[in-house]
Amino acid sequence: MVVGLGNVQRKISSVGAITTVDVKQLQSPAPSIANLLGGRAAGVISRLGSGEPGKNISEFWIRGIGTFGANNSALVLIDGLEGDLNTIDAADVESFSILKDASATAVYGVRGANGVVLVTTKRGLIDRIQITARANTTLSHLNRLPNYLRAHDYALLANEASVVRGQSPLYNQTEMGIIRDGLDPDMYPDVDWQDEILNDNFWRQSYYISGRGGSEVARYFMSLGGKTETAAYKVDKNSVYSSNVGFNTYNYRINLDVNLTKTTKVFLGSDGFLSKLNQPGLANTDYIWGAQSSLTPVSLPTQYSNGLLPGLGSGDQSSPYVMINRTGKAADEVYKGKTTLALNQDLSKFLDGLKFRVQGAYDIHSYFEERRRVQPHYTKL
Repeated sequence: MVVGLGNVQRKISSVGAITTVDVKQLQSPAPSIANLLGGRAAGVISRLGSGEPGKNISEFWIRGIGTFGANNSALVLIDGLEGDLNTIDAADVESFSILKDASATAVYGVRGANGVVLVTTKRGLIDRIQITARANTTLSHLNRLPNYLRAHDYALLANEASVVRGQSPLYNQTEMGIIRDGLDPDMYPDVDWQDEILNDNFWRQSYYISGRGGSEVARYFMSLGGKTETAAYKVDKNSVYSSNVGFNTYNYRINLDVNLTKTTKVFLGSDGFLSKLNQPGLANTDYIWGAQSSLTPVSLPTQYSNGLLPGLGSGDQSSPYVMINRTGKAADEVYKGKTTLALNQDLSKFLDGLKFRVQGAYDIHSYFEERRRVQPHYTKL
């Protein structure tokens, strides 16, 4: 196991609380490695707050939450440098260790007080080129959703509830007849918002290819991967303002080891991660989910008979159809890149076991936000 600062030790001789995760257990088509830690690593608590693409990344803590409000999480080191588990593909991982007790603080100081995750990525081999490719497709199904009443049944129960509270019925007999027969879809619509905007099934696809090999002088490892996730929202393809709600990610990695001399080795690494989140113009799908679950069948029509759309209200009282398809487009792009250069010098000829290592990295983190908002037309009846 890796116990800190690149040092490797047999597990039986370690006195610290260290958990190693078999990298084969991480080979699962999940949105992130963090999503796979819960239940696979002892002492690790993970929490997933949403299943929506772009928000379906788990938070995790080692041996409980160390600070009030969960502000501090574990220190993640990838090849000896601080990194983000969400930016690497599980197929790039060579070893995965979790330091859980005071030994982490002894090596990494106060930054290791909440635990340390040590990730070592794959390197080249003295062998002919080995190519690995993978393609996964995952079908997700919304299995447990409430069954909502249609307009007439809802109106009957709404009247009954109003009478029980000692109030007048919400709908008189004339209105009940109009709702039952669907005579005025503008004033008394009958909309199943769940069926109108939600897909029962949506897809996640991932692709990955890597190559590794080399000789005594130089060894290399290269990989390229990508993931696409569609959302559970129905999009009107005929609307020029509709947004392709979804989350796409792309990542690459290059590790190159070169032997300059018998005692001098150089490592050059480069990795990058690009994510793109497409959303409606409101850029907050929480309103969409809230609206489809709180609007009644007779609250709003999907579209008025004159072709105009309901105007935007406050929060979840707006038409979810309008929020998805007629409020414009929003896109958030995040790029994280890093270039690493390390020099390893073996000084054993001066003192047995003495080695010298210097390492530096250049990080790039960019964020691009695009908003194309459109205020939909509305009519008053």
